[in-house]
Amino acid sequence: MTRVVFWNLQKFGINKINDPSTERSPGQGGLTDQRASHERGVVVARVLIAANPDIIVLIEVASGDTSPDTLASNSGGMEGLLYLLDGLRAAAPGAGWRLVPPLRIGLGGRSETVGVFYRGALADGDLLYFTGPNGWQGAWAGHSVMPMPGVVIPINPYPVAGLVTPDLSNLLAPQRIVPPNALHNGNAYENMLAARVAYRPVPGFPYAVTGDDFVDFGEYRQPYMVTFTRTDAFGNVRNDLTIFAVHPSPQGILPTQFRTYLTYLQDVVAARGALETRIIGGDFNLRLLAADGADSGAYAPLNDPPNYAYEPLLTSPGAPLDENDLEAFKGYFATHIREAGDLTVDSLFLWSSEEVDSPYPGYGYIGSNFAPDFESVDNILVWPRVDRAYNTTIMNVLTGAPFNEVAPPPAGAPAGGPLPAGNLRSSMTNPAGWNALIVPVPGAVPNFVAIPIPPAPNAPAGYTQGDRNNLTSWANYGHLKSTSDHFAIVADI
Repeated sequence: MTRVVFWNLQKFGINKINDPSTERSPGQGGLTDQRASHERGVVVARVLIAANPDIIVLIEVASGDTSPDTLASNSGGMEGLLYLLDGLRAAAPGAGWRLVPPLRIGLGGRSETVGVFYRGALADGDLLYFTGPNGWQGAWAGHSVMPMPGVVIPINPYPVAGLVTPDLSNLLAPQRIVPPNALHNGNAYENMLAARVAYRPVPGFPYAVTGDDFVDFGEYRQPYMVTFTRTDAFGNVRNDLTIFAVHPSPQGILPTQFRTYLTYLQDVVAARGALETRIIGGDFNLRLLAADGADSGAYAPLNDPPNYAYEPLLTSPGAPLDENDLEAFKGYFATHIREAGDLTVDSLFLWSSEEVDSPYPGYGYIGSNFAPDFESVDNILVWPRVDRAYNTTIMNVLTGAPFNEVAPPPAGAPAGGPLPAGNLRSSMTNPAGWNALIVPVPGAVPNFVAIPIPPAPNAPAGYTQGDRNNLTSWANYGHLKSTSDHFAIVADI
């Protein structure tokens, strides 16, 4: 199996994890921007080391508006991805970490890119190849081009440098040739292939198309398609993976419209290859749970057998029988967290008492400041969903203590996969070696020491203002929320 992580790493760029500034911005506990970014980098490293993935898909990476060109610009997002690639390679030199050249999706203020990292050499001796599915045409001012049957399209390596791009020639180094039996682009060079960001519709598509008969997403972000082939050490193909990374704009009905568009894209719904598994993952901005905790049905339109059958790996087993279990039940599915300031509205949010219930996971941090019932908006959908364990886990970096001993899960909530980090309420256990992912910065310490916070729920009644402030301080909740308002999701595909 291939382990894949999807993470909306909020507004990701170089300053998120390696800010050179020695200024002291507000809300960072008096730390310099450099030190604060280092602590955010520690969070990123701990998640990735604990998940131990083969493929990492980072959503919401800054791209710059490069239209009409396709490559993300030499912005903070690109710099951040290159910095993280260097860290991955330094931490695991034998893994052959690579980065799919980042392309822009969306226009104007909605534009961003997706960072897709993968191991060229897997732990069991298998090899993983990036296979496109597109080719790269041009140099720095180039485009991702869809192969056409019977048409020879010249493709080229990525530029050493350009007017708006850094040196991209090393992202897919050393140069390798895709196995001839791969589903896409057999015998092509990896470093001449590209992700796909433009899609043909199925017949009868009821919405707008461009002059080239591609689906017209307007200024909104389209899916980000990448394909891989996994082989054994002798070049025999084990399986082909097709990944669609998604992050629709959250406003109004746009997430629902985006989901509907997916059901009309040829690449999403066409018959699969013999060894192909398709995955749609990321931040859907769709509510997983109904108000009573039952499945909302948000992903049902993507499961239409025998035509196509994408099944969400995060799904409710049904509403809790006891409504008193509802809030704790929701906590096991939470992938989104609130602003720290919102946690201080109720002074008893720290624990349960006779008057106020603070159910798992406590502290009132799950959800959103701008929408109700917005706890679970990230997911991974898989076609086929066969009768097997995908070991799906939400990498919740907030519940290592004191909640990692809360058992059994309330109201039949799923326990999650057997990852080193725990289960759906994953505890980040600070595994040995995580700091290898972080390039030291002058004056930085390898880790910070969080201020103790009260145990919860069901702690003794009573509280102090200091306890509450400790929870929401930079040393505890502050740097975690600053890293991202989403948790990563990991699954074995």
